[in-house]
Amino acid sequence: MTSQRLRLGLGFCLIALLALGCSTTPVKWYKPGVSYATFSRDKSDCEDALLSTGTSEKIKEVYSLEGCLEAKGYRVIPDALQ
Repeated sequence: MTSQRLRLGLGFCLIALLALGCSTTPVKWYKPGVSYATFSRDKSDCEDALLSTGTSEKIKEVYSLEGCLEAKGYRVIPDALQ
């Protein structure tokens, strides 16, 4: 019975993750005068910094990929302009 519950729980988690991943709209970032290569490097730096902060939910609330990119001068392009 325990393994059946475990499989059911894992299946539910997988479905939930897939639904969340498919429901988000891709965000486009813009910073005047910056190449795609520079943006990729900046984004990678932000992702690395986020991973190094740990897994605490409080830390994730304070530090985010979006906040890091905004601090570097990037802005989200509104949907109407994409």
